Amino acid sequence: MRTCLHHLRYPVLLFWVLTARAESPKNLFFEEKIFPILDSHCIKCHGPEKQKGDLRLDLLSTDFLNDRGAAETWHDASDQIKLGEMPPEDEKALSSEQRKLITEWIDANLKEAIRKMQGEHTEAVIRRLNRNEYQYTMEDLLGLDMDYVLGLSNDPLSPDGFLNNGKSLGISPLQIEHYLKTARKALGLILHEGNQPKPALSEVIWNKGKVRGPSSKFYLGKSSDRLGRVNYWHGNFKRPPKTGRFTIRIKARKESPPGAPSPILRGTYGFFVAGLTLNIQGDLPDVVIDSNETETYEISSHAQLFPMTLANVPDDKLNGVLTFRNALDDGIPPPKQLEKVTETKDKKGKVKKQKTKYYPEDPAFAKIIIDSVEFVANDYPVWPPALHRRIVRAEEDLSETQIAKKVISRFLERAWRRPIDEPTSTKWHRHFEKIRLEENSPILALRETLATSLASTQFLYLSEVEPKESASSKLSSHELAARLSYFLWSSMPDEELRALADRDKLHDPKVLSGQVHRMLEDSKSRRFAEEFSTQWLDLGGVDRVAVNPRYHANFDNRLKPYMQSESIEFFKEILTQDESMMQIIDADFTMLNARLAKHYGMEGPKSQKFERTSLKGTNRPGGILGHASVHLSGSDGAESHPIRRAVWIRERLLHDPPKPPPPDVPGIEESVSNFEKLSLREQLEVHRQKEACNDCHRTLDPWGVALEGFSAIGLRREKTTVHRKPITSDTILPGNHPVKGVSELQTFILTHRKDQFAHALCSKVLVYALGRSLTLDDELLIDDLKKDFSKDGHRLSGLIENIVLSETFGSH
Repeated sequence: MRTCLHHLRYPVLLFWVLTARAESPKNLFFEEKIFPILDSHCIKCHGPEKQKGDLRLDLLSTDFLNDRGAAETWHDASDQIKLGEMPPEDEKALSSEQRKLITEWIDANLKEAIRKMQGEHTEAVIRRLNRNEYQYTMEDLLGLDMDYVLGLSNDPLSPDGFLNNGKSLGISPLQIEHYLKTARKALGLILHEGNQPKPALSEVIWNKGKVRGPSSKFYLGKSSDRLGRVNYWHGNFKRPPKTGRFTIRIKARKESPPGAPSPILRGTYGFFVAGLTLNIQGDLPDVVIDSNETETYEISSHAQLFPMTLANVPDDKLNGVLTFRNALDDGIPPPKQLEKVTETKDKKGKVKKQKTKYYPEDPAFAKIIIDSVEFVANDYPVWPPALHRRIVRAEEDLSETQIAKKVISRFLERAWRRPIDEPTSTKWHRHFEKIRLEENSPILALRETLATSLASTQFLYLSEVEPKESASSKLSSHELAARLSYFLWSSMPDEELRALADRDKLHDPKVLSGQVHRMLEDSKSRRFAEEFSTQWLDLGGVDRVAVNPRYHANFDNRLKPYMQSESIEFFKEILTQDESMMQIIDADFTMLNARLAKHYGMEGPKSQKFERTSLKGTNRPGGILGHASVHLSGSDGAESHPIRRAVWIRERLLHDPPKPPPPDVPGIEESVSNFEKLSLREQLEVHRQKEACNDCHRTLDPWGVALEGFSAIGLRREKTTVHRKPITSDTILPGNHPVKGVSELQTFILTHRKDQFAHALCSKVLVYALGRSLTLDDELLIDDLKKDFSKDGHRLSGLIENIVLSETFGSH
């Protein structure tokens, strides 16, 4: 082995490196033990002549404490060496002793530097509520079921792939205007003045007309079937309300064979202008018709939440419109049209034979029988309504100063997630009084005051005050309550969390641990499951790919949300059942509904509801790598895209994203004739012929090649979709590990990269929990979390609890 002293091609550079580093025993150890190994195995590609991956090791600082960039580079190098990806297979390999010596030297220096740096990181997490957090918070705060984010722009993804990173979430004047307008609308529906309006019952007139199939008509009392015959009811009534709460009462029953799923009544409500072909409708909540006996089902909402027609339409020209249909989808196709021969006699008695097309009956389909529908305007069971009394209690008189002040302060404390001091309370009461005197209406003044508070930074931002030099870096109890609730519920703290924060109990580990368990058992924890899994697994990628109908003629785009739901429900099932997260890589079950089971060619559930479905005895692989969501997002809509799939695996499952391609390197495909006709293996080999591409693609491509057994829409295949060439799913993964297909890829990850996946998942959950990107300072915590995660059977609930109990989670 050549030592540093033998590296004489660059004597001046060598002298500089030695004199700069040889001032301490640590640097002497580096020069005598570490650098000779680097010189022999690494400098050729990462030195003066070449800097593959933009990395030059001979000049890389060994001051881990003061040069954080260098420390992070050494950390990445250690990971690559541990995984066997460096040196590459075609270069001289490190011996086990050399590998151990380098990685232990890097890890020891990193740990020492991180321990010394701990306590220096006091950057406050000040971030805006993202779209979904805003929606959930407004729902929980006001209790009104409403689309609060309609018209609000989408949030940007952070470099980590999450939507709750404080540095990525800006705000614009248009957004503030939206928040104020939305709050005014919601509070206008909640806060009422005056006497209770009288209910008004409207008669719904049902129309007749032809629908799909034979000459069936849709009348009340008729049923519905899978084909769509008598599957659509359409009714109207005079003088629909433009404001206020309404209730639709439906008397209906189901007709279904034993074991069949219950049908789903799906409706719309809106307005129709007589004399104009103008029909404006919005969706009503679904109703499951679950009884064979006639029962009354109610749907309640507010007229203002539905699209309004032209403002100047006279009342006598405006009609309300209701439509209903059976939305049950059991995955079974409708019966095919048949043909029969009928005989008829003419007036002379001559027999004529005539071919007639018809559809057979469909007794296995669960049907809906509607007997009657009523529409009741101004339907308020109590006055003032319950949501009004959540803000202004029955005995409270807003004309009295102290009571008005109390009402406002109580609301602000809930909305802003912290106690309100006297100066703040007085300030907002003055605002209320000014409007009350101008409008001569306490309710109007309260609406505007509270709406303004919901467009303020105190509501829109999770503000954790940055500590002063002499102050503790610990979060206050209310800051901790907010951080915890937005982690697990994507919303504001509930009454129990607020009460514990008021009594300063949340810093007690036993209390905090108990709250984690309570919150995970609450139904609102589904928000964490949905938000985290969607962002971590990049399930939005399904919507970014347009399926090419030329090659997938039978694909129904309505399958896309079901593909996403399979992955979400799969994650949710593992969490709620408290099972090992290693099942993300491989499992003996998945979550399916009728449509997705049919798409996969499997026996499965008989309704839209997702159910745990065994994969034993099927050709579907378990785990996320067998989900169509991954296959579709890793495609171009016609053919699979192995590089996209490889990037997804490296980035999402292994937390090891490849570097982006150099901006000045053109695609090889542009210069190779008939490139698209080459086999996948030939295409990738051509791509790797360019040195700038080979460095990354050599270790990247194999991850995606192993998934080639699945088409763009997630189905098993033997040949490529476009050119009908035999597929290639056998490859060699980094470290010279041959695999063939997804099953062997899963085995490889669970055997050789299990620790890396655990580290990746711990990192991803921590990023989401903190609402910021991780730094080198967090590495010791991640290592501790990973160790406990592994000891605990890789249960996500245990990982979440350990994150919440960590000093990092409880600090600024």
